[in-house]
Amino acid sequence: MQVTITRTGALTGGRAPYDETVTLPEGARAGDLLDRCRIDPRTCVVVINGAAVTRGAPLSDGDHVRLYPVQAGG
Repeated sequence: MQVTITRTGALTGGRAPYDETVTLPEGARAGDLLDRCRIDPRTCVVVINGAAVTRGAPLSDGDHVRLYPVQAGG
C-alpha cells in the first residue's frame, strides 16, 4: 500500500514541510511508518486523515499522514 506523509517542523531536517510517498506492506500501522522513516515515536504526533492517532492505528492505501514534532512551552 502507499501512503503520503507530510513532515513538519524539526522533522523536515531544516527544510520547508514536504510530502513524500511511502510504500508499506498491507496491515501496516502508524508505528511501522515511523520505523520506516527512522522517527522516534516519542518525538512526534501522528495525524492520519485529520485525526491524531496512536502508534497502533492501522494504515490504509491512500492515507495522508502528517507528522508533527512534539513541542513544549508555556
